[in-house]
Amino acid sequence: MKQKIKVMKYTARLIYKSVNTCFHTNLPVYFYGLSNGTIILLFASHQNEFPDDNTLKWTLAEHLDFSYDVASGTILTKDLLEIGLDEFMELADNLEQRIKITATYGNFSSNSEAMQYLNVNLQNLLSIHKQKQLEMDYF
Repeated sequence: MKQKIKVMKYTARLIYKSVNTCFHTNLPVYFYGLSNGTIILLFASHQNEFPDDNTLKWTLAEHLDFSYDVASGTILTKDLLEIGLDEFMELADNLEQRIKITATYGNFSSNSEAMQYLNVNLQNLLSIHKQKQLEMDYF
């Protein structure tokens, strides 16, 4: 289940892939732990609110309630309490999510097209999060 990806001098590890989530999507939601301690989410959703438009986009967001220690594989709450993967999975799939959207990508006409884009561009998407974080820290 765990996968390591080298991205711009830091590591991203897949913590959890949710297929039953509170996010408005038919595709899985991916939770990655980064070596800088943050947990990011990557999920596809509708591009806009128009009922006739089924165009999808990928959203990259930072989770504000949890952090991650890549070296030990430990998930921490915002109060720095260690929690297990099962508890994280339960908490991560509820409506009380606090996330900060970093970026959105794409204009896809189907789930398969969106997944194909993700499979080809995952490393670039994760590195863009690092660049956006550096920009936000600079200002």
